[in-house]
Amino acid sequence: MQPDLYALVLQLAPEAGGPLPAATGVQVQALFFELVRQVDPELSNELHASAPGKPFTVALLPRSGRSAMLELRVTLLSTTLWPPLVQALLQQMTRPALRLGSTALILRDVPGTPGSHPWAGFTSYAALSAAVEPSQRLTLDFAAPTAIAKSSDARGRKKLELLPLPDAVFGALRRRWNMLAPPALHLDKDFVEAACSDTLVSDYRIQTRTEQLKSGPQKGFVGQCSYELPPDPIQQHALTLLADAAFYLGVGAKTTRGMGLCRRLATHAREVER
Repeated sequence: MQPDLYALVLQLAPEAGGPLPAATGVQVQALFFELVRQVDPELSNELHASAPGKPFTVALLPRSGRSAMLELRVTLLSTTLWPPLVQALLQQMTRPALRLGSTALILRDVPGTPGSHPWAGFTSYAALSAAVEPSQRLTLDFAAPTAIAKSSDARGRKKLELLPLPDAVFGALRRRWNMLAPPALHLDKDFVEAACSDTLVSDYRIQTRTEQLKSGPQKGFVGQCSYELPPDPIQQHALTLLADAAFYLGVGAKTTRGMGLCRRLATHAREVER
């Protein structure tokens, strides 16, 4: 089955050596746009334009130990983005031209196949749906600040949910899935809402963290949350599918600016490989 979901990890290092530069979600988004711009300026402008359902995510992976590399994680949620990004990455191997602030970077490697990196892989919307193994319990790992948009307040400002409640998390995933997946795979809003109402939070280790965005600091939650799903197998199927899709889609607001990095953990997993 032709993939239409890709998760790549761009492993970058300072060209002149030395310590890794500090980075924000806005900076790594700009780096991604610059990467695309070098091969397709028009596409870069289209991706930069403010529009719902953007077909990509960008996030900075949590640094492990004393790693000498900066890991930029990119997911592509449409087949149209794959050819230009491959071209851009191949160009970086021969003519590196990326910067993070004032630091010139070189591309060391790009894990992108399943098993090559905990945050890398590829699949398709149809394959994800076909491979679902409904579960009574699942755990999500929110590895970057996550905030889920709700209705606006009296002053017109968006209200953001800072708790991983079932209706917020799975509702956000359903909306994203239906924006990007083929129509035949869309999930009914009322059906998912009913499933969420019968889903319980059974365990959590959550804290708030602030991400620096262009508009200012934005709070989000990070950590792990476990859910007990309803007994109905069809409802379990829908929610398990959305949990699996979180690996590519991200959760909540500003997933193109470093937020909402998320994945489902193996049942009973206690420690997360980062």
